[in-house]
Amino acid sequence: MSRVYVGNLDPRVTERELEDEFRVFGVIRSVWVARRPPGYAFLDFDDKRDAQDAIRELDGKNGWRVELSHNSRGGGGGGRGGGRGRSGSGSDLKCYECGEPGHFARECRMRGSSGRRRSRSPARYRRSPSYGRR
Repeated sequence: MSRVYVGNLDPRVTERELEDEFRVFGVIRSVWVARRPPGYAFLDFDDKRDAQDAIRELDGKNGWRVELSHNSRGGGGGGRGGGRGRSGSGSDLKCYECGEPGHFARECRMRGSSGRRRSRSPARYRRSPSYGRR
């Protein structure tokens, strides 16, 4: 697997837009877009040759800086847990909608729900001591 760094991104770019732009070069295992601070992303390609083709074709397009990542982790994912027999960490292969492993955001059942993350619960209202008194 090869990780590609994409810099100089518009802060509003989505994972889906990048995936659509890069998937013509080969199988993408994961996409992670930085939000704080915005402006860069990492994509994991199955094959190093596909990653190199994407770099060659897209570097400079839209003002983007596209290169092979020098960082084995990027900034996405927690990096905890064991790999799945591949080189590098398998723990980065998770949905960027809910954070759960085993599927991509486009397949996520949480997509389109009111909260982005599964861990969010409805707001709980605390009763103030003076509530209901006159």
